[in-house]
Amino acid sequence: MRCSLQDIVVESFAGYAAARKLHPRELRAAACISRCYTPALGAHVLRCPAGHFERLQPHACRHRACPRCAEPARSRWIDAQMLRLLPCGHFHTVFTVPHDLLALWSYNREQLTSLLFASARDSLMELMADPRRLGVLPGLLLSLHTWGRNLSYHPHLHCLVSAGGLDANGRWKSSRGHVPVSALPLKKLFRGKFLGGLGELLKLGRLKLPAEQDCSYWRQVVRQLYRTAFNVEVCDTYPHGRGVALYLARYVKGGPLPKDRALRCDGRSVAFEYHDHRLDRTQSIRMPVPEFIRRILWHAPPRGQHLTRHAGLYSSARIQQHQAAQAELSGLQSSSPWPRPQHGPSTAPIPLPTEPPRCPHCRLTLQRRPVPQVHQRGEISLQTPAARTQATAQSPRPPPQRGSTGRSN
Repeated sequence: MRCSLQDIVVESFAGYAAARKLHPRELRAAACISRCYTPALGAHVLRCPAGHFERLQPHACRHRACPRCAEPARSRWIDAQMLRLLPCGHFHTVFTVPHDLLALWSYNREQLTSLLFASARDSLMELMADPRRLGVLPGLLLSLHTWGRNLSYHPHLHCLVSAGGLDANGRWKSSRGHVPVSALPLKKLFRGKFLGGLGELLKLGRLKLPAEQDCSYWRQVVRQLYRTAFNVEVCDTYPHGRGVALYLARYVKGGPLPKDRALRCDGRSVAFEYHDHRLDRTQSIRMPVPEFIRRILWHAPPRGQHLTRHAGLYSSARIQQHQAAQAELSGLQSSSPWPRPQHGPSTAPIPLPTEPPRCPHCRLTLQRRPVPQVHQRGEISLQTPAARTQATAQSPRPPPQRGSTGRSN
């Protein structure tokens, strides 16, 4: 039977959680997904100014792992990135965490996420600033993904990098090659920075280790990884960064499965289709319901941690350099902190604003009104004004309940 992620969580999460000890971030993600757009999170009334129509609009949970309410946040994120992107070429790099470290990642998400961001950022900035290569300060947009298309555990970092930057004299310098940075030196530099930082965290005892492995085991893993080639991909330069930014927006909000992904659940297993980019064809996968829920919640992000970051010319601390680069590229001066490109191939279409809900009878814009909370026998129910009037007429309010002191409860 076709269903949604919310349907599966509502029906099966209670039994799943009863047999396991879950992390608070997993409990919070499941609670938000199951209550999104339900009266449990509150609601407001959309009412026609002329009184022709009104309806109850439940609130969204706004959790980053919920696919139902991700679209507004995703549109806002796209707008913000289009303000930052310079009208120049960009190239796309991907840094992958070795799967030998997945168990360590599960216990130390915050520390290893910060280490991954810092290692990738410093490696790109160092190579781009090398005078023997390009010798510039570029702009970086970094976004963390932790899943594969089949919900596998696959932490990796996408980086959108400007194919050029400001040199030591404050002049714009563009790359003449198809990629400003070669893959081989980037792999070696990133491996050294990431494993060096990981070894330091182990030495200082700042990592929580799985019960079945001790610190000496992970030190041996780190030593072996120094002899392993890291998976770092460097794509050719694009004439602009719009396409990669739009691709990243699909996964910045909403979790690993989009809300329009067709899920089929028979009560015991869940099946869905995904595109296998290695074989370039659509594949189907089926897994038990507990395994499906476990994979979904494994990717729930830690609360309060930024999974999208900026560096170089795109960082908030370098607004002045960003304006100078914008002026160099477009010849336009702007007082806006993040000036939008006015011409050239990198100009991105701005998503059209969502049309406000309108009355089906007179087409006037519906006005938002708070929902009165009706207290009945200690419970709070959300009702529209018409339903509340009808309920009051049918059943008058009972007398107030009083405790042993005679005061009203």
